[in-house]
Amino acid sequence: MIDNLVYSVNAILPIFLLVVLGWILKRAGKLTDSFTEVADWLVFKVGLPVMLFLEVAESSLAESGDGLLILYLIVAVTASFTLMSLLSPFIVRKPEMRGAFIQGSCRSNFAILGVPLAQNMFGDVGGQVIAITMPFVILMFNSYSVVILSIFSGSREQKFGWKTLKGILKSIVTNPLIIGVIIGVPFMLWQIPLPTAASKTLHYLSGLTTPLALLSLGANFKSESLRGRAGYAVLGALNRTVIIPAVAVTAAALFGLRGPSLGVVLICFGAPTAVSSYIMAKKMNNDHELAAQILLLSTMLCVFTIFIGIFILKSLDLI
Repeated sequence: MIDNLVYSVNAILPIFLLVVLGWILKRAGKLTDSFTEVADWLVFKVGLPVMLFLEVAESSLAESGDGLLILYLIVAVTASFTLMSLLSPFIVRKPEMRGAFIQGSCRSNFAILGVPLAQNMFGDVGGQVIAITMPFVILMFNSYSVVILSIFSGSREQKFGWKTLKGILKSIVTNPLIIGVIIGVPFMLWQIPLPTAASKTLHYLSGLTTPLALLSLGANFKSESLRGRAGYAVLGALNRTVIIPAVAVTAAALFGLRGPSLGVVLICFGAPTAVSSYIMAKKMNNDHELAAQILLLSTMLCVFTIFIGIFILKSLDLI
């Protein structure tokens, strides 16, 4: 179990350290507002779509036949977004904060941390099981996030109607992250290989995404932004790392999921808030400062909560 704790720390700590580095460089005058603006655009429009395309394109439907796991993840992710959306008006007073709160609570860093965590827990089998779930989970996380951020975009909650629905559908269709996932689906279904030069180029771009997003996140962080948001940030982080994972994993175990499949459920719902949640909240006119705080807090908490989750499931001989 010490190995699991060490791995969890090694997986999460670099994320936190890059955020701190961005904050230090901004305070030292080395990163400017112009840099972070360009970095946010590059991550949202280029880096993340490329990274998600590769995640989907390089997975294979033949790698796993666990239909129950896929069905469970679809239902559970949908339920978490739906329930949090229904509860948020009673929790978050300001409508402009609700989109960031819901997304931060429900959307995990599955795309970045999923495969390495699964491989560490279960070896190649874990990587194969999680690869088959990746397209479904990524598409749901991004689609639901676009819907939520569109509804709560701006200074007040939008009234739902045909005009709003058209705007949401347009946001989904034109969202760079959704486009990246959709383009990757044919490559996954028919196992279309990428030319070597194209593959290397795309992997170079993908490799820039997470460091650049985290540096920008740290550079944009302002301690004074915690005022009026600290309670929501803490609750959002607890939703992301404790409450939702506990419910999702317990339900999955009751439905009969075991071994790598149950481990994937823990990773999907127990990973910290997605790095891209901050960028999306900012670009879609939501409270990106609250999104950043939930991301930071959930990343710190995740080191302990994932370890505890692994320990409990292994102690009960469920994984």
